[in-house]
Amino acid sequence: MGELYILSGDDDFERKRRSKSLVLKLSGLPPDAEVEENDALEIVSGDADDVKPPQIAGRFLDALRTPPFLCDHKLLWLRHFPDFELFNDDAEPFKTLVRELSEPLPDEVTVVIDAPGFDQRKQFARKLKTAGAKIDVCGSSGRASDKNWAESRRALIDAFARREGRRIDFDAMQFLCEAIGGDTGTLTNELEKVVCYAGNAPVITLDMCRNVVSRTAETLGWEFTAAVIDGNAARALTLLHQLIGKSGDELRILYMLSKEFKQMVQTHLAMRQLHLTRVNARTFDAIPDEVRSASPDNVLLKMHPYRAFKVCEAAMRQSPEELAEKLTLLRDAARQLVSGGNPTFVMEQLTLQLSSRRKLI
Repeated sequence: MGELYILSGDDDFERKRRSKSLVLKLSGLPPDAEVEENDALEIVSGDADDVKPPQIAGRFLDALRTPPFLCDHKLLWLRHFPDFELFNDDAEPFKTLVRELSEPLPDEVTVVIDAPGFDQRKQFARKLKTAGAKIDVCGSSGRASDKNWAESRRALIDAFARREGRRIDFDAMQFLCEAIGGDTGTLTNELEKVVCYAGNAPVITLDMCRNVVSRTAETLGWEFTAAVIDGNAARALTLLHQLIGKSGDELRILYMLSKEFKQMVQTHLAMRQLHLTRVNARTFDAIPDEVRSASPDNVLLKMHPYRAFKVCEAAMRQSPEELAEKLTLLRDAARQLVSGGNPTFVMEQLTLQLSSRRKLI
């Protein structure tokens, strides 16, 4: 029986690195070799800009059905497909492709597929697991509030330091997690900078990291919105000025805030639909099947259970009435920005108002 390898995860850099490494290993090539299509390796590009996903899936299906030519075994790689979620579509060619991947593959074929979005709770994923697929889900590049996110990033940082013959302080690891975010490529580049800066020092310290690591606008944005929602006005203002200095785009910052507060409103509505008045880490694992089937479009049920819990936990810190007030403030700030108001002053006032827990308007 042929083998099927599934590589997924939202960390694009790490997923693509692992898929390339696996293809090289299966091809019998050294880790630093280039991947080139040949008689024994057929590549279906899943990230072509000019081809739609159903067409890509159709090409892959044709390749899957084609026996090896001029060799006794074929390695087939669906490289960097946009999203595994598409495989849950009942339309063709996905329906046929799922059926064929769920059945034993021919002995002369090995298949590798890499794409984000492999949800192991979905029917497609369960079928592939039953069929014996080898599944590797890379650490998610999700937010730092997601379950095990910080632990996995710290483990990655510690492993990098050990390979370089160094130790790294816990505070330094925590700073790197917060400053760099979820992209493994950026993390690797910044770690290489830190190691060079550290010279022969056996221990990488927090001060070393602060001196050379560049905070991304993405992680600054996460920290800023978190500080606003937590009511930490002093920290929010500090981060606001860093964000303005990095991007200079107040409307983009306003959009980030609006998105967070709108998500909290939607969370309150979704909780009401599920008749939830309180939540804990186990709440969404214990939702009855009849409730799930009655609310198939509920946004919370589409999230990872722990992520849904954290989203609810954050939303419940503010009442629907408070959120309505703050959405009004966001609307008024947007009007001031587009009508020529001083951008820094508008954003400072907005940050102070949104960080307040008293009645505002």
